[in-house]
Amino acid sequence: MTPSARHYKLTALAAIISAATHSATLLAEENTVDLDQLVVSASGHEQQITDAPASITVITQQNLEKKAYRDVTDALKDVPGVMVTGGGSTEEITMRGMSGKYTLILVDGKRQGSRETRPNSDGPGIEQGWTPPLSAIERIEVIRGPMSSLYGSDALGGVINIITKKVQDEWGGELSLGTTLQENTDSGNSQQADLMVSGPLVKDKLGLQLYGQISQRDEDKIVDGYADQEIKNATAKLSWALSEGQSLVFEAGKEAQNRTRHIGKSVATGPKASDSDTDYDREHYAITHTAEANGNHIETYVTHEEIDNPDRDMNYQNTVLNNRTALLFDDHVLTVGGQYDYQKLKDEGNKVSDGINELTRWNAALFVEDEYFVTDNLSVTGGLRYNEDENYGSNVSPRLYSNWSFTPDWTLKGGISTGYRSPDLRQGTDGWGQATGGGDAVILGNSDLKPEESTSHEIGLYWDNQQSTQISATIFHTNYKDKITETRLCDASCTYQGETYRFISERTNVDRVEMQGVELTLSHELTAALSVAANYTYTESEQKTGDFAGEPLNRLPKHMANATLNWDVTPKFTSWTRINYRGESSEGLSRTSMVEALPSYTFVDTGISYNINSALSVYAGVYNLLDKKVDTETYEKVLDGRRYNAKVKMTF
Repeated sequence: MTPSARHYKLTALAAIISAATHSATLLAEENTVDLDQLVVSASGHEQQITDAPASITVITQQNLEKKAYRDVTDALKDVPGVMVTGGGSTEEITMRGMSGKYTLILVDGKRQGSRETRPNSDGPGIEQGWTPPLSAIERIEVIRGPMSSLYGSDALGGVINIITKKVQDEWGGELSLGTTLQENTDSGNSQQADLMVSGPLVKDKLGLQLYGQISQRDEDKIVDGYADQEIKNATAKLSWALSEGQSLVFEAGKEAQNRTRHIGKSVATGPKASDSDTDYDREHYAITHTAEANGNHIETYVTHEEIDNPDRDMNYQNTVLNNRTALLFDDHVLTVGGQYDYQKLKDEGNKVSDGINELTRWNAALFVEDEYFVTDNLSVTGGLRYNEDENYGSNVSPRLYSNWSFTPDWTLKGGISTGYRSPDLRQGTDGWGQATGGGDAVILGNSDLKPEESTSHEIGLYWDNQQSTQISATIFHTNYKDKITETRLCDASCTYQGETYRFISERTNVDRVEMQGVELTLSHELTAALSVAANYTYTESEQKTGDFAGEPLNRLPKHMANATLNWDVTPKFTSWTRINYRGESSEGLSRTSMVEALPSYTFVDTGISYNINSALSVYAGVYNLLDKKVDTETYEKVLDGRRYNAKVKMTF
């Protein structure tokens, strides 16, 4: 790299890191950096999207506001490689053919995880309920593919990093009130209120941010439909500028979710049918210190979260200490860090007689990553994470990636990345029996389990004419091994430690799977006021070992496509229309058997937004415009029919 090019590249990077640190300290100045073109999740420091060593998509604040999304899950439905599975109140976010528990959700880079507080540790649909309201979100970064070299366990399928807004230099905020009315009176209506307030307590020194949400949805009168669901959350952040380039942020929050189902509504009638009322409560705390000098950036944080499932006598606590340091050299950006994670689970639901009811585990890791600028337009990123688990010993997760901008318009990106997922606390514990089969059966833990692992290869070609058009094509191939599943020890009436069960299973590592696919994206400005964005994803999987070798792994569509048309009718009035196509799914592995494929479906949504003035905006939309019916009988899940959304946003 020539001295002038090297100086320009690293000076620009230093400016990016410095600007990010300054905005995070306390008072975010407007237009400091074009955040729409920057990401932090792919390497641990801010960089241009085209330079990021990963396949990454950014959902901007403008996109979040324009389409009046209800929550993060709704916003992710347009992202290539991402599939929202399930229905009713059990939606999950899957990536590149991997099920939802292999998608790691972060808020400002901090892990959000509560699966240990649900039956069998994999209950769907709860995880997204802990995320901030859309009014508090600056952008969402979505990385497709494993990222355990940076983020550790669970990042096999991909990472979703939700970046919240920074404290402002003047008091202000926004309040959003929205409602969704169903055309089908058997489907439940919903209401939602989001609030975000931010400003200085001591000018240039101390700032405060508050945000929260209340969301309520009525129960469907449809079997297996949506439960009556209520979400409440509130978070406070106190930001203290210690000195030039240094800040300390204190964060505390409380969230609550409630789900209620009734016989004759979302629960079918029958001799064993019963109503259900389930609560999930979460508290989280964090202290984050950031420092920046001469383009070098250090971030250290400690987080603690506690989640209760009182209806099942479960309590889960997770404490994380993390450090990440980015150092700039002549031709390199070196990132080093470490993490310590301690988990504790109390669960009175052990089905084994005289079994244990408290589980703990610690995990420690060291990681290093080097981004080397080989020439003016070629960079190579290599990373390595060493992980030591109390129960499973050591694990090494490497990564190698390269970015080559061989012309001003064309960029070639590709590399190898790895991921792993440690067994859940219950899964890897001898003497633990998890209730299943309606409570009449049991799954036994197994201390001989190994972590699940994946290795992904990808290569992508990107074209940006720097004016109106961006096109990309990415091919990926993933090898996934040591999948944790269950094997049936006894199929009839079974006795274990004096208790009789309908069947008994044990957790085990059995399968090796290959997944591969293609992701295509297009973004084009037809005119100054009219733009279109589209993407297509092809995904297939094959079990290479086990009883179902040759069969697909997950019941996911091979073909997915999304398209959105945006029209800025006037500077104040915009409209949009989107199409989401989900092709026929493959067959898939259930717990111990294959399940049939599901048919395709297409949803069409459309909406408008109008800025009445700088303080007031209104939004309206029609979702599932063609009233496509997705029900249990045909699709084994329930999705909403035609519905009407209205929202008003007040900025102050």
